[in-house]
Amino acid sequence: MKRRPKPAKPIRPKDTAERYYRGQLRALVQEMAKAVDAELTPILKAEYTADSPLVDRIIAMLNRLAARFIGTAYANQAYRLAQSTLSMAEADSTAAFVSSVNRAVGVDMGRLMTNEGLQNYLDAAVAENVALIKSISSDYFSKIEQAVMGGMRAGESTTVIAKRIQAETGATYKRAKFIARDQLAKANGDIFRKRQQQAGIARFRWSTSRDERVSGNPAGKYPNAKVKCYQIARQDVGFGAGVYLINKGASYAGEIGLFPGRSHVNCRCVMVPLIEGVDY
Repeated sequence: MKRRPKPAKPIRPKDTAERYYRGQLRALVQEMAKAVDAELTPILKAEYTADSPLVDRIIAMLNRLAARFIGTAYANQAYRLAQSTLSMAEADSTAAFVSSVNRAVGVDMGRLMTNEGLQNYLDAAVAENVALIKSISSDYFSKIEQAVMGGMRAGESTTVIAKRIQAETGATYKRAKFIARDQLAKANGDIFRKRQQQAGIARFRWSTSRDERVSGNPAGKYPNAKVKCYQIARQDVGFGAGVYLINKGASYAGEIGLFPGRSHVNCRCVMVPLIEGVDY
């Protein structure tokens, strides 16, 4: 008996790449925090008073630490991290796309998947992530300097200054986590789109995460978001609710060329490939 085609499901790859990236960025922040604690804390505990001439010494020390985490060796490490993360994301996203389409049509789409036209994208994504990784380091030491100088100017105790440093470290942890989540959502969405184009699938359906964090959800946390994925997933441009052309994407509130994962920062939407003869 001939196998009956089934509609494709939303493409959601494994979170392996995101967890790896998040863990590596967290380790980076921990390493920077340990370096600051090892060199700054002894100075503050032993020599800090309201009249101590330590400003130039502390700034020089922080600049030296920043150079260590922004220099050539660190840049090479950042490149390897970005490259391995994007390679992992590409493999997981492609596997998820192939699996979704295979279930729908019963044909091994993996044979059609090549890296033609994908390498330039991956190289650009790696470069973007290297810049973001380096910004974590440069911003961290800048914030630590501001925290320490602000505390010294206010005549705060070493305990209070230490709490300022801890707060900046915590904020950097959160930013690193945000970068990992946002960048992998973008990468997955971009790779899905390129794979769908490669497979000759012309349409997709916009699928949200269907919870209170969906942008524009009137009953959710962000009802007034500029780009409302809640509405994008429901509007009809002539192909059915939430259905768009893969070579054009969605338009909303003056924004054009919108795609799941890239419609706004930290977009968690995904696409559902719509196969002619199966879905329409």
